[in-house]
Amino acid sequence: MNMKNIATRKHYWKVILVLCSFILCSLVSSSQSYMGTIIKTANFREGAGKEFEVISSLKKNLIIFIVSSETENDFYNIIDIKTNKEGYVHKSCVKLGPAIKENEEGVFTLDEESMNYDPEVEVYNSTDLPMTLKCNETVYEFDARETKKITLTPGSIKYRASAPGVIPYIGIDKLKPNYNYSWKFYIETRRK
Repeated sequence: MNMKNIATRKHYWKVILVLCSFILCSLVSSSQSYMGTIIKTANFREGAGKEFEVISSLKKNLIIFIVSSETENDFYNIIDIKTNKEGYVHKSCVKLGPAIKENEEGVFTLDEESMNYDPEVEVYNSTDLPMTLKCNETVYEFDARETKKITLTPGSIKYRASAPGVIPYIGIDKLKPNYNYSWKFYIETRRK
């Protein structure tokens, strides 16, 4: 093999590595959640477009939770922290704030073995607020002080727990088949 062929192969491998790195970085960064601020009065919509119903009007300087930095039709998927409602706002009305760190330690406590393959999780909302729990793409609603058992698929679970007036709590947990789990939702307050 001559030197020209070796140099050409090295060049191709470098290009492939750069492309793979770019794709991986794009995938990781697009799912990143952020805090944000409404910079001018904005329509808060049910979907990502002006053809969708308006949920409410969001006022300037309102702090919001941006589900992902990736937009759909130039709209961010957001949660109005004050009301805990999820919807969409045009990106021209939003200023990105700090990134939200995902909890990687897991929140679901392993309880006991089960005869069922799919893990069952007993979730207790220990607060006086209604709580929303999203596990992968399924949304569960909880009343104040309510306990429910939910069945999930074994493997990696991306979760988001939120309540009115509370910054959503996000993370990833792994559930084993043939086990039951539990989780208690509570609100942590910190003084600055």
